[in-house]
Amino acid sequence: MPEPTAALVTLADVAHKAGVSVSTASRALSGRGDLKAETRNTVLQVASDLNYDMTGTNRGRPANLDLRLIELVLGTFDDAWTQAIVSGARRGAFANGFDLVLTLEREDPADDWPARVARRRPSGVILGIIKPTRHQIEDLAAARIPVVLIDPRSDPHGEVASVGTTDWQGGYDAGTHLAATGLERFAVIAGVPHYRFGKAREDGFRTAIADELGDVPITRIDADWTGAEVTREFRALVAKSGTPLGVFACNDEMAFAVYQAASVLGLRIPEDVSVIGFNDEPRASAAEPPLTSVRQPLEAMAARAVQLVRDLRTRNSDRFERLELPTRLMVRESTIASRT
Repeated sequence: MPEPTAALVTLADVAHKAGVSVSTASRALSGRGDLKAETRNTVLQVASDLNYDMTGTNRGRPANLDLRLIELVLGTFDDAWTQAIVSGARRGAFANGFDLVLTLEREDPADDWPARVARRRPSGVILGIIKPTRHQIEDLAAARIPVVLIDPRSDPHGEVASVGTTDWQGGYDAGTHLAATGLERFAVIAGVPHYRFGKAREDGFRTAIADELGDVPITRIDADWTGAEVTREFRALVAKSGTPLGVFACNDEMAFAVYQAASVLGLRIPEDVSVIGFNDEPRASAAEPPLTSVRQPLEAMAARAVQLVRDLRTRNSDRFERLELPTRLMVRESTIASRT
């Protein structure tokens, strides 16, 4: 690969050539941080060899080179959630004059995707349900590349901008709906690992049941977010608690797993088991019976993430926004009718 010309040399180029992270290169050049003398000298030598501009003009994307490019980094491209995110990001990029590039987070723990992104010098990066490390966030910040998270798995604590939905309220709406059916036995299927949004959905659901019905026991089933472990746990639940039963699954995949488990056990939906999911994937309305689900405005979330990248590029601030778009309960035939 040819060396970048002096006018285009960035901090990411120096880091790559020196074999260090972007944040390490930044500390070496600024004289900050506790680095080995050997590492600092290597970075300084590479910067000199590449004629790197130490004034700061090119520490990231050069001021005279605006590619109008946004990278969307995802862990997969083959499920309904990511397809909706890609669609929304594409729409948002077009509306704001950006091109969109898709980047796959590799399963290799050694994969340094921030370095790959930094070398392409995009206008910004959007991460979909990826939990970046503090080190990775620092690398991108050192390269002056704005970062926005979609549905972060943990609370960013003001360290990075993010877009999500009202997960707690969505769970609360699901609980209110099931409580109004007259059911007395309930279960919540919590996704494992226990991500921030899953905890919020479960907490909202439990709060609604308590508000409406008082101290009613709610059985918790821990299952993989793909729903792979639901059948065995659901069978044990039915054997112990009986039916009719109201079930809130923290995503649609787990709700569909309840459909399969109910079919194996000869149970009817919604007569024996009322089911509510979360996400409102396209197949929710096509299920038999159609699935009641809490709708996440995924396309709108991705489009807003693009807008956040645009805004972050035009201002310097240590304050990062957390936007929450409202959810909506889509009532269909997988729950029995309300008695109120």
